[in-house]
Amino acid sequence: MNDPDRHIQLSIVIPCLNEEETLGLCITKAFKAIRDLGISGEVVVADNGSIDQSASIAESLGARVVYQPLPGYGNALMKGVAEAQGKFVIMGDADDSYDFSSIAPFMEKLNEGYDLVMGTRLKGTIHKGAMPFSHRWGNPLMTWILNLFYRTGISDVNCGMRGFTKKGFERLNLRCGGMEFASEFVVKAIKEKLSVAEIPITYYKDKRTSPPHLRTFSDAWRHMRFLLLYCPSFLYLVPGVSLLVLGFFILIRGLFAPFQIANIILDYHYNFLAAVFAILGAQLCLLGIYARAFAYIKGFDKYDTFIKKYIKQFSLERGALIGLLTVGLGMVFFVTILVKWIAAGGGVLFEVRKGIIGIALLAIGFQHISFSFLLSMLLMESQEYNS
Repeated sequence: MNDPDRHIQLSIVIPCLNEEETLGLCITKAFKAIRDLGISGEVVVADNGSIDQSASIAESLGARVVYQPLPGYGNALMKGVAEAQGKFVIMGDADDSYDFSSIAPFMEKLNEGYDLVMGTRLKGTIHKGAMPFSHRWGNPLMTWILNLFYRTGISDVNCGMRGFTKKGFERLNLRCGGMEFASEFVVKAIKEKLSVAEIPITYYKDKRTSPPHLRTFSDAWRHMRFLLLYCPSFLYLVPGVSLLVLGFFILIRGLFAPFQIANIILDYHYNFLAAVFAILGAQLCLLGIYARAFAYIKGFDKYDTFIKKYIKQFSLERGALIGLLTVGLGMVFFVTILVKWIAAGGGVLFEVRKGIIGIALLAIGFQHISFSFLLSMLLMESQEYNS
């Protein structure tokens, strides 16, 4: 199967960590599927530090074993795919929960021209005991969140059985070494505009007697953390804009609302809270822009057209000027209060509302100046910024 002079059409990649109980069954099924399809193929086992007989079992059955010393599901798969020689790659777990003898539908879709073919357990068949209760609600929830953020249209983002072209995979520049690799794969495939298809599959109860490698809550958090970090608009910009608008709406409304001495304490509390909203909202917005710029420059998100235009228009001088103008506007409110205080002969003035707006503007202005310097430091390596 691994004749170097023979063109390999399909590589079946199996990540492995101490799977001697089930690995042999998976490899046997994989080779049988390749023979039944009548194509040239190989089975690549990406060993992730097994201390049992997994590697020797794989080699005895004709599989090619590659070793990945870096721990993690994603690291193992990235090593296995990098070493794969096939035009197409199908990946699946080594615990026999996915049936490698049923890969024909994946090959059909790949031969039709799709770059990525996702298996979906949620639209297929899940055998009794195959998926714990926490996963039965956790997988749909994680898939819903991913579709909310990225509109992928995928129904089972965590399905571990997938087929793809090696060229398409290489375009993705995947980096996540843990279980969140599954989410990163889908998100970057959508952003790279790979053609994606789904096929229902059967999910079996795994045959191992040892505990599973998947850690439900910690791995779920790794997925969620990736989605939030990779989508700064939802993490920063959406709440930031909401707080900023709400804060200034309350402040400006209070500026023109009639003052009632009886409600002075409540009135000031509302305005102080609104100023906190505005300042925090502005900070989140600036963090969101910085995060998107970082993702664009470092290659995590090469297709962010908004940030690409923003970088082209941005300069330290413009950013600092906007900050200074905001500070200046804040000072106008304080000068207005001072002028009124002098005109009133130094008496008590109920001008706290204007003072609070002035404080908010001062804080936001200085935030913007600091942000402009930090962003300029980041953009020093950007060709768009330096061109």
